Amino acid sequence: MTTRFAATPLPRIQDEWQRWIAENLLLGSDAAPIAERLAALGAPPAVVSAEIAAASSSPYTQAGTAIAARLAKRDWILESLARLAALRPPEVPVLERPAPGAFLGDHYAANRPAILTGLIDHWPARRWTLDHIEALAGNPEIEVQTGRQEDADYEIRSNHHKTRMPLAALLGRLRSGEPSNDYYVTANNGGHNRSALAPLWEEIGDLPGFLVPDPTRDGFFWLGPKGTITPFHHDLTNNFLVQIMGEKRVTLVPLWETQRMQNHMHCYSRWSGPEAFAGLPEGQRPTAITCTIHPGDILFIPVGWWHHVEGLDTSISLSFTNFVWENDFYTAYRSYGAL
Repeated sequence: MTTRFAATPLPRIQDEWQRWIAENLLLGSDAAPIAERLAALGAPPAVVSAEIAAASSSPYTQAGTAIAARLAKRDWILESLARLAALRPPEVPVLERPAPGAFLGDHYAANRPAILTGLIDHWPARRWTLDHIEALAGNPEIEVQTGRQEDADYEIRSNHHKTRMPLAALLGRLRSGEPSNDYYVTANNGGHNRSALAPLWEEIGDLPGFLVPDPTRDGFFWLGPKGTITPFHHDLTNNFLVQIMGEKRVTLVPLWETQRMQNHMHCYSRWSGPEAFAGLPEGQRPTAITCTIHPGDILFIPVGWWHHVEGLDTSISLSFTNFVWENDFYTAYRSYGAL
């Protein structure tokens, strides 16, 4: 009687390594370094060769290769723009009372940041202090981002950090002057605070020629202590960041350097802050442009530009997106998940 023994199947490489093989092939890696890496981890050479061959011949990988080639060309275009932009000084120009038409041509349509001064001197909001806010708004329950220190992804998970407290309790903490990044009133709290702090909006003036009055989208309110950090991210619109009280340091990176920004999800970056750029090789280091905004300044942050914001004092800011010019860049946006 003859017994037939089934051939022992080759062990299977885990899904995560199959994805890694496919990703590296799509990025243009040769088979040899991929095989060497897997062999160093103990994968049998026969299994590695079979997996790489299967991935290389897969019609799915071949289709992905065509898409990767298109993305590589797009990266080349962006890199060319970055090299041309490097011919200009890395600075944010300060514009004293610019005319709307000049600002449109030189900055808004050109996707270039700027600091605008002298445009909100007539706003009653320029007199805001913690005491004035308390006298004007009373003691409503407001929404605050809290518990940020315990969560490295506090901005991505902002919905998990919403807390409500009396305005007086928040102002009491701010008056202590103790630096903190653990609590902050941000634009993510705007849904509740727009009505809770309605009296404040009566003191926000206009910016004719720049902004369209819009009761449904007329500004976002920011209030926090010295030490607040808004980590690197980009917005889906052009923005005016209006500084009312205190100072903030803003680090900007152009949108054409997105490939250097470790953009792993939606509009967020893995870089914790500009200090992370210091040890990077020149070709991998983003071009960072830093400026400080003071009370009365308006920082124009162009759509797609990465920015990191640090509170240098207890500060109050407002942000606006209701420009008189085209600013709907979010409707066509599709990349909300992991990248």
